[in-house]
Amino acid sequence: MRFFLPQDITALGGHVDQVLELAGKRRWLARADELDREKSISSYRWKIVADYHWLEMAIAHQYDVLTKVGQLAEAHADTLTRAAVNFAGTVVEVHRRSSPKGQKQLEGRLRDALNATTGFAALFLEMDLAQRLIDQGCDVEFPDLEGRANYDLAFSREDFIGEVECKSLSADAGRQIHRKDFYRFVDALRPAIERRSAGATGDLVLITLAGRLSSAQDKQAILLRAAEEVLGGKTPANRKDQLFRVERYTVKEVLGTSVRTSEEVQSRCTARFGPNLHIAGALTAPGEGCLVVMRSEKEDDTSTPQLEAMRKAASQFSGKRPAFIAMQCHGVELGDLLSPRPVRRQGEPTKATSLPATA
Repeated sequence: MRFFLPQDITALGGHVDQVLELAGKRRWLARADELDREKSISSYRWKIVADYHWLEMAIAHQYDVLTKVGQLAEAHADTLTRAAVNFAGTVVEVHRRSSPKGQKQLEGRLRDALNATTGFAALFLEMDLAQRLIDQGCDVEFPDLEGRANYDLAFSREDFIGEVECKSLSADAGRQIHRKDFYRFVDALRPAIERRSAGATGDLVLITLAGRLSSAQDKQAILLRAAEEVLGGKTPANRKDQLFRVERYTVKEVLGTSVRTSEEVQSRCTARFGPNLHIAGALTAPGEGCLVVMRSEKEDDTSTPQLEAMRKAASQFSGKRPAFIAMQCHGVELGDLLSPRPVRRQGEPTKATSLPATA
């Protein structure tokens, strides 16, 4: 199949309602309402929604604009809007050209993505790559959707035929501290952070884990209580357990009084405490406020999940023609995923920037 999406976002607007219909409009809008309530709880919950579920929210918002205004306006099309609407257009056009079996599979993947903790990341990669190939003059098929093969895309141009398997890896894969778990932990610590931020003395709390940060709230309870005590100003300023250490510093001794930006905070903390830090909190004035910094003594291993994904992908190809693995690590700049799409040599990996989570 081959199709071309209009570049004008007003013309693309008609695809928004159609993609909602494919997934189930009531289901999509209910999920968006749920996420909207989640992000309004705190800035830390907002960060989770923004990192993992931006596409669901962006498409729901554009549907709301269409309902109230009647069309999408190019002047209001920011980066997120264009990415979301392009995705909607590609999905609708692929669905229109698929067999009944392929259509049913695609509708199921849309519904599954609405409930996935990682959102639409995997489907977004597949649809975006298909559109990139079409933009380069290729015909594209979806053999996995159609049940004809185990790889995602088949593409051809003149006499060349290739296969592509898409693998979308979370930026958390292989890491001891996952962004979502960290922000939920800090959100539970928020009352203590806010109380401490109101004081004249700036505090920086360093939490060092022996291993992985658990995603279970009951397993975080002891750590949370220790952090609350340290933030509460109780003495001693440090707490130690078999699984963690909590230490209190002043903001001035770690950052000085000239730091203004999150990049400077990241740089100073990395110089003092090492790489792979997660940082949250706020500076209310130079040397004042409250920051929480978390690290693990156990080294991250991001290579193992990548190798496992590549082995899995390699086993899914037919072995009869050239094959390519398209791997995306979350943390890729959103601009890299949008039109005008960058032209890369076949098989050249997308540049991935996997930065520590910083509020």
